[in-house]
Amino acid sequence: MRSRELINTATGEVHELLEFEESGRRRSYSFGGRHGQFSFERVLAMLKKDSGITGDDFRVFFYCGIMTYDKGGATAKDAAEFLGLTPQATRRIAKKLAEHHIFLVAERIGRTIKYKASPHIVSSLTGAEQSEEAAAYSLPTLPGRPGAASKGEVNATSKPVPRTRRASGAAGRAAAPEAEHRDDLRNPGRPGEQRRADRRRAG
Repeated sequence: MRSRELINTATGEVHELLEFEESGRRRSYSFGGRHGQFSFERVLAMLKKDSGITGDDFRVFFYCGIMTYDKGGATAKDAAEFLGLTPQATRRIAKKLAEHHIFLVAERIGRTIKYKASPHIVSSLTGAEQSEEAAAYSLPTLPGRPGAASKGEVNATSKPVPRTRRASGAAGRAAAPEAEHRDDLRNPGRPGEQRRADRRRAG
């Protein structure tokens, strides 16, 4: 880093300007195109042998994850053509991932569904935008873990995420996902709510 002096000709004040040498300049990433971020913890949980996520599930997830920030999401047909899977297989996988909030429904036209990846797992947004979006959706669950989402539940509607608190003040931004409890790939429902639901059914 080097410095040189600049003089404000209007006031006569002397200002010191610091300049970075070439080696000190901030370098760009060498990913070769657009890139994003993903949660090491949540992706590792998906990769674990007891997660209930297969290799093809994972491929479909990451394809749709990338398409989320390229085209707003992808359909099962899109994934099937790109990955070399059958449309039936990708539809089954997409439905499974949506039941567990790993996929969200981005768009529905007739019987065609466009899926996008959960912002809790992968994102290509700024930190503030990712926190805001993640706060609107339920935490993902894993099909092979106890307390997973029941079959048929699809997260097509935004709703608050437990423990993702809003910050005080005018900004009202959501807490970053890193602030959530470590064991977050699970059913976010609380036992008390389940007991109340059971009492209503019994009544």
